Amino acid sequence: TIEVDSHNLFKRQGKNIYVKIPITVPEATLGAKIEVPTIYDTTVIKIPPGTKSGQKFRIKSKGAPIPGKKSNGDQFVEVTIVPPPFNDERIRELMRELQSVSTENPREKLGMQ
Repeated sequence: TIEVDSHNLFKRQGKNIYVKIPITVPEATLGAKIEVPTIYDTTVIKIPPGTKSGQKFRIKSKGAPIPGKKSNGDQFVEVTIVPPPFNDERIRELMRELQSVSTENPREKLGMQ
């Protein structure tokens, strides 16, 4: 029996590796290329414009080795959007401007106001 200790960044489920990576509001809105750690090295993934918090991306063959095979599982990257600092007056000003031009209510589809 082999036991694997827990890691502060990576979670393993069978042959697959899971990691949560924070991204900024501009990266999520406009899209970006970000560097992501794997258990082997780092790799770059593309964040498409309009990415939502909790969205998952797969990196093929960057998971754990599969015993008896010459292949690996996959790594799944879950992004979480981190809001900008609220105590910066310029950022607050930009957010108020964004609020005035973006009238979408994300709760509307749930029947909420």
